[in-house]
Amino acid sequence: MKPTPWLLIPAAGLASAAMAAPRPLLTMNFDKGGQAPSAKAPIAPIAPIATIPGPDGANIRPTIDKGTRPALSSGIVSSGCLSPPNCLRVSMAPTQPGAAKNKIMYSFWSHYRALPGGAANRFRIGDDKPLQFQFAMKLDPNYDTPPHQMIHFQVFQAASTGKGRKVPGIEPGGPILSLRIVPQSRRSTESDQVQEFIIVVRNPAATKLYYYGTRDPGVLYRGTMRKGVWTRFNFELLSVEKGSETGGRIRAFMNGRQIVDYRGAWGFSPTAYGAWRDLGLELGAYRSADKTGTQTVYFDNIAVSR
Repeated sequence: MKPTPWLLIPAAGLASAAMAAPRPLLTMNFDKGGQAPSAKAPIAPIAPIATIPGPDGANIRPTIDKGTRPALSSGIVSSGCLSPPNCLRVSMAPTQPGAAKNKIMYSFWSHYRALPGGAANRFRIGDDKPLQFQFAMKLDPNYDTPPHQMIHFQVFQAASTGKGRKVPGIEPGGPILSLRIVPQSRRSTESDQVQEFIIVVRNPAATKLYYYGTRDPGVLYRGTMRKGVWTRFNFELLSVEKGSETGGRIRAFMNGRQIVDYRGAWGFSPTAYGAWRDLGLELGAYRSADKTGTQTVYFDNIAVSR
């Protein structure tokens, strides 16, 4: 995708952001607070989905779509973690009948709840302030390739109602930056030990996926993850707004190696498209209402810096 011309010229904020050292405001390894389920505890036919303790003592309640069925209990567990004793597990079974989609997403930097340091640290479209989001994730050894795409990380921009002009053919908001598992029909590897993933942005010119690769507008990177192995991700984000256009710089690192350095359009202008200015950072599992397949993913060592 060709970046919007104005984004090719670094603004003063972009240049200073590249040199700035964002301050750590949130770190979570799930080792303090809360109880990890016993490894010997029986798994119920419909396993529970738990809230988890946040850094300020308030629970982080996941967003769960109707019809979502966890295969294993989702919440803090005490096995297979990157930094023992605890980590977060999110597990999804085939959907219940009649569901439109399935979701278990935990918001670690909320677009509406109170944040460490107050509202000044909210991540907003066009705020011209750098943000870093780090996390480690591991796909369970029995992770099934989804029939359709699966999101495990997203920068979420909510669409607002009754605000901004409606543009035919454009659905604003949603996952404006995401890490997605490539669906069965678009896989290129035959190994059942590997899952392919993409890092993709959404903007008014990039809202659909077909190839699940860099031939699609908005796809910044396609790579692989080995099941059962922890992978570290670090996203460095900057959002800039110029009139009715939004974008900025996105850098992504995988196990310390840079895989993305992008300057271009991402997100939707709140005034032009009717979308929230405030953004959220979410981890979990979010897919279509797939009738087959089970996917379990683990997260650990989460950090947000502004």
